[in-house]
Amino acid sequence: MSAHAITTSRIRLRSLEMGDAASLVEGLNDWTTAQWLPTVPFPYRIEDARSFISECAGTTPPQAYAIAAPATDELVGVIGLVRSGEIGELGYWLLPRHRGLGLVREAIECLIALQDASLTAIFATVDRGNIPSMKLLERAGFHLTGEHTRKSPNRQGNLVVLHYHRALVRSADAGLSSLL
Repeated sequence: MSAHAITTSRIRLRSLEMGDAASLVEGLNDWTTAQWLPTVPFPYRIEDARSFISECAGTTPPQAYAIAAPATDELVGVIGLVRSGEIGELGYWLLPRHRGLGLVREAIECLIALQDASLTAIFATVDRGNIPSMKLLERAGFHLTGEHTRKSPNRQGNLVVLHYHRALVRSADAGLSSLL
């Protein structure tokens, strides 16, 4: 296993690969996903996917990871963390047929495990209408801390989003033991 991959019984978090391009296009052309994303092109083209994969390959650790099925290595979604010092901003999406199974919650824990100890907190912003994402973040230990105004609106036209925060407490015994 590479230093930037983790496999549990239900998911494999790994670097994005060019073979993931078609699944990225499928997922990001789904309106139930795209409507919440302010910076992803829509429609999403194969060139967009290839460019994104190339950009991710140029960062160490990667800013985005494939959430893959462990048996087939097929991409089922993407999770990312953009760090700024000790804090990271979380983003994620799943192909619709894989939603509601707790995979993103598991992927969040894997993503945290891949970070070095200097990461002290992560946050996510969620549109007020994205109830499934709010519930997911709460189940993953995030707390609503207020509102945040983005620079650009999502496809619903919303600039103001809810801000969720999770402090990270690490110990030598913490990690993926409950997931593996």
